[in-house]
Amino acid sequence: MALQKWEYCTLIIDHYEVNGSREQVTFIQYTLTGNDVEAVMRENFGQFLAQLGREGWELAGVSCDQPPPPGARYRESWVFKRPF
Repeated sequence: MALQKWEYCTLIIDHYEVNGSREQVTFIQYTLTGNDVEAVMRENFGQFLAQLGREGWELAGVSCDQPPPPGARYRESWVFKRPF
């Protein structure tokens, strides 16, 4: 039986509190040739998640244990995987 291979990507959500609530979302897809990084607009976040699902990405885990960048209250990392 062949070993299943996976590819991974991460959504990093930094939560800031500026004039109410604000998030900054960064999408990172890890590839053998390097990382592709893309900013995701807050108003398009739901559509972006739906696109990940259409592309076969499955949520594998969520973490909040990374230190946030300066000025952010906390950071979430959502890790997705799909068969490679």
